Amino acid sequence: MIMFGKVFAALIWAFWLIAVGSSAEGQNVSVDYNPSYSTTYDRVIKRGHVICGTNDEFPGFSQEVMMSGGEERWEGFDVDLCRAVAVAIFGDEDAVEFEIVNGKTRFTFLIDGTIDVLSAATTYTYTRNIQKKLEFMPTTFYDGQGFIVRKTLGVSSAKQMEGARICFSTSGTAAKNIKDFFKLHEINYIPVPVPPNEKTRNVYKRGGCDMYGTDRSGLASNRLNFEHPERHIILPEIISKEPLGPVVRYGDQKWSDIVRWSVYVLFIAEEMGLDSNNIDSYKNNMDPNIQRFMGELNGKDHPHLGSKLGLGASWSYDIVKQVGNYKQIYKRNIGVETPLRLKRGLNRLYIHGGLLYAPPLK
Repeated sequence: MIMFGKVFAALIWAFWLIAVGSSAEGQNVSVDYNPSYSTTYDRVIKRGHVICGTNDEFPGFSQEVMMSGGEERWEGFDVDLCRAVAVAIFGDEDAVEFEIVNGKTRFTFLIDGTIDVLSAATTYTYTRNIQKKLEFMPTTFYDGQGFIVRKTLGVSSAKQMEGARICFSTSGTAAKNIKDFFKLHEINYIPVPVPPNEKTRNVYKRGGCDMYGTDRSGLASNRLNFEHPERHIILPEIISKEPLGPVVRYGDQKWSDIVRWSVYVLFIAEEMGLDSNNIDSYKNNMDPNIQRFMGELNGKDHPHLGSKLGLGASWSYDIVKQVGNYKQIYKRNIGVETPLRLKRGLNRLYIHGGLLYAPPLK
C-alpha cells in the first residue's frame, strides 16, 4: 500500500511537471532566451569599452565632427545617450566605440552581437518588441512622422499633394504610416520606396520624388544637409506616434537594467536640478534622495545603488558630471539655440507638461 502511494505520488509529480513545461513552452518563456547574450556586461568589461550602433551624417543626433585640434569626434543627442552608458560602467565618456548602422543593418548588428546598444532614432513598436525580440529602453524623444517639400510647390499641407510622388525608406515605419494617412484622407499618391542601403533624402534631393516622409526630427536634421535648406519646408501634419530611444538585445536583464537606468538618471537629474555645472555643490547636501544620487549612502545597511548592477558608487554622479542631464543634452544638440531649433514640446519633464518620467532612484 505504501509502495502504491509512492508510485501514485510520483505519477502525479510527473504529470504536473509535464503540464508546467507545456504551459511554459506555450508562453515562450524559455524558447526565446539565448544564454549567449546574457554576458553582454562581462564582454564589455573585458573589451574595455561599449560598442554603440548609430547613424552617420545625422546632424544634431549623431555625426562625426572635426574638432579644433584636427581630430574627429562623435557628437549628438543619440551619441550622448551612449556616452552616458559608458560613463556608468567605466567612469569615462570616451569608453565607447561607434559603429555606423543603417536601416538594413541596425537590428542585425544588435542581435548578432556586433553592437552592445543601438542608439539611432529607433521607433518602439509592438512588432519590433514582440516579434523581433528587441528590448526597448525608456523613450528619449517623442516624435511623429511628417513630410518635407520644396517651397516651389506652393503647398502648405500634405492633403494638397494629390498624385504626388512620395519617398520613404522601406526599413522603417514610414511606409505603413504614409499608406494609412493617404487612405484615410482618400488621396492618391505614387509611392517611391527607397531600399535601406540608400539614403531617402538623397533620392528626394536629386528630384526622385515630390515629397519625403520620415520622423519630423529626422526631417529637420536632414534638411541641414541640403545645399539650400531654406528652400524646403516641413508640412504641419503629424501622421503617427514615433517614440524613439535606445534598444538592446532581448533576454539580457542585467545589461538592459544598466542601459535603462543610465537613461533614467538623465531625467532624474533634471528633475532634481542637478547638472554638470552645479552637481559638485550638492556633495554635502543632506537630502537623502541627493545622497543616494551622489552615491554617498554607503555601508552595510545602505549599500550604494550601483552595487547591484556592478557599477561604481558614483555612477549616476559621473554621468551628470561628464555628459550632463537630459535638458543639457537636448539643448546643446537639438534645442532652439541649435540649427535644428527643436522645441522641447512633449519631451519635457512631466512636471512641466511633458511625457518624460522616471521611477524613483531608491
